[in-house]
Amino acid sequence: MPKSEGEKVRKELLKKELLYQEGVIDSEEDYLFIPLKEAADSTLEEFEYEIVDREIKKRDKKERDYKNLVELPEDLEDHLPSSYDIVGDIALVKIPEEIEDYRRQVGEAILETHKNLKTVLKDKGVYGEFRKREVEYIAGEKKTETTYREHGAEFQIDVAEVYFSPRLATERWRIVEKTRKDETVLDMFAGVGPYTVLIGRNVDVKHIYSIDLNPTAIEFLRKNVKNNYLEHLVTIFKGDAENIAPELTCDRIIMNLPHSSRSFITSALSALEDEGTIHYYEIIETEEEETSLERLKKKIGGEGFSSEILEKRIVRTYSSAESHMAYDIFVEKR
Repeated sequence: MPKSEGEKVRKELLKKELLYQEGVIDSEEDYLFIPLKEAADSTLEEFEYEIVDREIKKRDKKERDYKNLVELPEDLEDHLPSSYDIVGDIALVKIPEEIEDYRRQVGEAILETHKNLKTVLKDKGVYGEFRKREVEYIAGEKKTETTYREHGAEFQIDVAEVYFSPRLATERWRIVEKTRKDETVLDMFAGVGPYTVLIGRNVDVKHIYSIDLNPTAIEFLRKNVKNNYLEHLVTIFKGDAENIAPELTCDRIIMNLPHSSRSFITSALSALEDEGTIHYYEIIETEEEETSLERLKKKIGGEGFSSEILEKRIVRTYSSAESHMAYDIFVEKR
């Protein structure tokens, strides 16, 4: 068929289960040759192209599970990480102590199974007031900066200098969908700006205030706001949200600091004129979830606000005994 028709026909053949997917699509001058299953001959009446006999190349089957490429003693195989985070073209993997000596093999195997990856780093956890991630080079290019894309937005990130989790993409989009036109939004712990940018790109809000304490996060937040053409919509503050938030007025607040959000509740409420919605995140012991929620509502009540839980959900399991919880809370001044 003519090359101009190739993609349309390929999709149709795929939908009808007639495409031989192990074969490589070939070309000659202005024409394409698309490989078909043997049973396709009698089911192609709707297509006006000639069926020809032609030798085809088979696709190289790329190994998809990195574990199959790592050679290590059988008694250590269970220690291979079952998952890892991918941020742009960087993979972040936690390496158990038992297979520390094989970390290079792990890194190279991950690169082998992901053609778009350039770097593999050992994730040694988050530390300090600025929530930086301690990383160690394993394989590929020696770098920590990357470009990450989510729901059409583009972010510049240094994974060693600012905390960022690609696993929260679904949760971030959930908040985008709840944000309403003409609202003023406060992103109290903005980081590199995933909530800020996604809301700004997808909702016709009045304004967004974004705060972070980490100077490097602020640097990348400014870049990401600029690169996504949102400078007219976003005001950025470098500093402590506890001091900055009470100076602002907003309708919707995002409190994505799950280890210590509770200590900022008073400041968040101070940023609401009469009423508003707070998206509150906290790491909570699973067995204490109801008790913890009652304490939170009591704390809000002590600040002179009534509260209604609009939605609560487990964002992810944080440990065997803890959950990363999200609460959408409507509050109104009494």
